Amino acid sequence: MRVPPPAGGSDRGWLPHAGELFTDRQTESQAFKAALASFRRLIDQDDEVGLARRNLVTFYGLGGIGKTALSERLEAWVKHDLPLVNGWGPTPATKVDASVRIDLHGSAGRIDMTAVLLALRAGVADIRRRWPVFDLAFTAYWSAVRPGEPLPSIRSRTEYADVVADTAGEILKDLGSAADYTVGTPVGIGVWGVRKIIGILRRRRDVRLGVSAFAGFEDFLLRCADDPSPTEARPVLACEIAATLSWELATMAPSPLLTVFVDTTERLALDKRRVSECHLNTLIHDMPNVLFVLTGRNMLDWYDECRADLPYRGRWTWPGLVPGAQDAPRQHLVGNLSPSDTRALIERGRRLLDLPMSDEVVEELVRSSAGLPQYLELARQVALSVKDAGQGRLVQVNEVTGGLRSLVMRVLDDIPADEQRAIRAACLFRVFDTALIAAAADVDHGCAERAVTRPMIDRQDGQRFPYRMHDAVREAIRRTDHQVAGGWSERDWEVAASRAAAAARLMHDAAKEREENSGVLDAIGIAIGLVCEQDTTLEASPSASYADWLSRAIVFSPSVQGLRPRVPTASRTEYGRHVLNFIAAKALETPAEERLRLLRHISRADHPLRNIARRHLGYTLKAQHRWDEALQVFDELSAEVPTPLHLGQRPQVLSTARRFVDARDAAANLRVRALITRTQEYAHGRPQRYFAEIGEKLSGLRAAGRQREYLEDLGVFLERRAFLLDDVGIDEVENFRDMAELAGHTVATRSALLAMVLVHRSDPAEISVMLDRLKALDLASGPTGAIGFRYAFAEFCDARLAGDWDRLTGLQQEVDRLEGRTRPWVPVECFLQSVGLPVRPVPTQWIEPHDLVGRRWARHLRSYLRRHDVRQ
Repeated sequence: MRVPPPAGGSDRGWLPHAGELFTDRQTESQAFKAALASFRRLIDQDDEVGLARRNLVTFYGLGGIGKTALSERLEAWVKHDLPLVNGWGPTPATKVDASVRIDLHGSAGRIDMTAVLLALRAGVADIRRRWPVFDLAFTAYWSAVRPGEPLPSIRSRTEYADVVADTAGEILKDLGSAADYTVGTPVGIGVWGVRKIIGILRRRRDVRLGVSAFAGFEDFLLRCADDPSPTEARPVLACEIAATLSWELATMAPSPLLTVFVDTTERLALDKRRVSECHLNTLIHDMPNVLFVLTGRNMLDWYDECRADLPYRGRWTWPGLVPGAQDAPRQHLVGNLSPSDTRALIERGRRLLDLPMSDEVVEELVRSSAGLPQYLELARQVALSVKDAGQGRLVQVNEVTGGLRSLVMRVLDDIPADEQRAIRAACLFRVFDTALIAAAADVDHGCAERAVTRPMIDRQDGQRFPYRMHDAVREAIRRTDHQVAGGWSERDWEVAASRAAAAARLMHDAAKEREENSGVLDAIGIAIGLVCEQDTTLEASPSASYADWLSRAIVFSPSVQGLRPRVPTASRTEYGRHVLNFIAAKALETPAEERLRLLRHISRADHPLRNIARRHLGYTLKAQHRWDEALQVFDELSAEVPTPLHLGQRPQVLSTARRFVDARDAAANLRVRALITRTQEYAHGRPQRYFAEIGEKLSGLRAAGRQREYLEDLGVFLERRAFLLDDVGIDEVENFRDMAELAGHTVATRSALLAMVLVHRSDPAEISVMLDRLKALDLASGPTGAIGFRYAFAEFCDARLAGDWDRLTGLQQEVDRLEGRTRPWVPVECFLQSVGLPVRPVPTQWIEPHDLVGRRWARHLRSYLRRHDVRQ
C-alpha cells in the first residue's frame, strides 16, 4: 500500500509516508536494536569467520499485517529519516553506515542478481567512493551479460562510470598502457578500460594488477568476463562478486556496518525449484560481515539439514534461524497491531484528517480490523469519501467493517467508473505501466494515468514497468463475483486479458522491427504473464504452422533462455503451465533427462505448443546422438502433421549421423533436398553449391525475422569464408561476435571465435585466449561435456600454422576419445589424416570414396596454409 507523503502540512493518510503504519511496535523495535548491537560486536571481533552465520534477522507473518511497512520503517529509522517523536524513540545506538533495499514484490519467484549487485554498490557509495576490487569484477560481469550497454548509473548519477574509469586508468597506467587509453565519455571509458585490462590478463597470465586484492583475483576477473552471457547470467558468479564487496568491507578498520533489507521473500516460494532462494542463501552466507533483514510471510527453514536443495543449510550454519533460538539476530513472528496500537492509529488519523467518526465507530473498527494495517488503510479511504461527500454525514459502522474484500469494493465505489476499470485491469499484472492497463481496460491513457495515482497502487521508480498493487488488494479485486456492482465476470477478465495480450503483441512487433532484443523479450514476458494469470484469447499467428502469435514468438524469440527472468514460475492456467514447462525444457541449467520429460509431457497435451514440443524433443534427442529415438519422434510427427518442416527432419537427422546415402534417399522429392545436397556436398569437400546458395538463404531468414537462425547461419558463413575464401576481415568478424553475444546466441558466438582464429590476424597470445574460450563454450554446450568440432577445427589450424606437433598429437588423442562424431567432424578427421595422425573411424555412408574426400580437404588445407605463408 502506498501512503502519499504529506503536502502543504496536510496528510490524507492515517500516518505520514515512509511506512509509518506503526505507532508503538516495541517488540519489533527492540528485536532490531538487539540484532544491530549483537552483530556490531560480532564484526568488531578479530576472529576468523567460522562455519556459523549470525548475520540474518527475519520478521515473518501473514500477508497484509504490514511487514513491508515495518521493513521500510526500520530502514528509515536507522537512516535518521524519521522525527524523534515517532513512536519508537531515538535511533538505535548502534550506527548503521549504509543500507540497501531489495524489494521482491514484483518478482515471479526469481531474484535479478545483476540488480542486486547494483543495489549493493549504490548502498556502499555512502561509505566511500571507490571499491576497486568489486568495481572491476562487476564491470567485467556487466560487459558479459549486457554487451554493448554502457555502465549503469547509481542513484540516477553517472558518477559510477567515472569511478570505474579512474580505477581502470590507474591500472592501465601501471601496466604501461597509458598510450592506448583513448579519450571518450566516462561511461565508455569505464567499460573500455576494464576490457583492456581483461585483454592484457588474457595475453599475459603472469600479470598481477596493482590493486589490493585477494590471491587469484586476476583469474577471478577473467571468469567474470568469460563465464556469463546475456542468456546465462551465472547468478552464482554474481554471488561471488558480491562476496568481493564483503571482502573489501572487511579490510576497513573499523569495519563499516552495512544493512541489507530484503522484503517480500515469500515470492521466492513461487518457484517450486527454489532456485533464487538458493542464490539468496548463498549471497547471505558469502557476506558474513553484512547484516540482512528479511521480511516475508514464512519462517525460514534454512536450519533444516534435509533442505538438500540449499547450498548452505543446517543448525550449525544458521543457529539464529532454529525455532526457539534466543540469541540475536534471530527470527521474529510479526502479529497484527495490538488493540491499543490500532486505536491510537485510528484516533490519530481521525484527528489529523478531521474524519466524521464517532467513538463507537472507532471501537467497532478496532474490533473488526483485528489490527490488520491493510484493512485500516482501506477503511481510511472510505471515511475520507464520506467526509468529501459533504452534507455533514457521519461515517457509519457498516461502511468501515465487513472484511477486506468488502472494503475494497467500497473504495472502488467512490472512484469514477473508468478508473475502476483501469484498476481492475491492473490486477492482471504483477507489474505494469499505464499503456498496458489502458489497453486491458479499454480506457484512454489519461484515465490510466489518473488511476495509478490512487493509494492502492504503488510506484517503483526506475523500472521498465513502474507500477504494482498489494497482493491483498489485488486478490480481493481479482476474485470478486461479477454480481458486485462494477465487478467483472470471468468472461470480462478474459476479454481484458486478451486486449492486454494484443497490446503486448504490438510491443513485440515494434521491438522486432527495431531489432531490439530486450524489448522483444519484455513483450513476450508480459504476454506469458497474462496467459499464466488468466484464460486469454490470443491473436492468430501469421504462419499456419503455429496456433497463435505467442507460441510463434516464443520459438522465434532472440533467446528462450532470456525469457526465464521475465516470466512467472507458476501458472493458474493449463496453457500457462505448458508454456513455462517449455521454457524450462530449453534452459541449460535443466538436467538433460528433465528436459526430455517436460517436452514429452507438453507433446501429449492439447496445447498450441504440442507439436513444437515434439519437434524440440526430437532436436534434443538428436543433440544427444540418440538417433533412433529422434527418428521415431520425427516420423510420428510427420505422419500426424506432414508439413515440409516436419518431413525434412528425418533426412536431416540421418545426414547429421553420417548416414549420407539414407539421407539422400529420404530427401528425394522433399523441399529439404536442396539443404541435404548442399550440406553433404560440403562434408565431401565440395563447397561450391554452399557458397552459391547461402546468400539467398540468409536474406530469407532475415526478412522473415528469424533472428536466431539467421545468426547461426551467418556465423557458419563467416567460418567457411575465413577458411576457404580468405575474404573476411577481423573487423567484420568482431562485429558479428558482438552481435552474437548481445543476442546471447552461444552457437553464433562459437562460430565467431572459430572465424577469428582462422582469420589469424591477432597475436598468438590473443588467439590462445580465443581457443580457451571456444573450448570452454564447447564443453559447456555439448551433450556429453566433450570438445566440439569448432574447437577442434580451430586448434588444428592454429597448431599447424605454428608447427606445434605436440598440440596436434594431443588433439588427435582428444578426438579419438569421443564416443561419436557427427557430419561436421569430417574436415577435422581429414586434416589429422593428412598429417599422419589418423583417428578411429566411425560408421559413415560415404557417397564418394573416402580417399577422394580426404584428398579434397587436404587440398583446401594446403591452400589455407599457403595463404598464411606455411608450406607443407
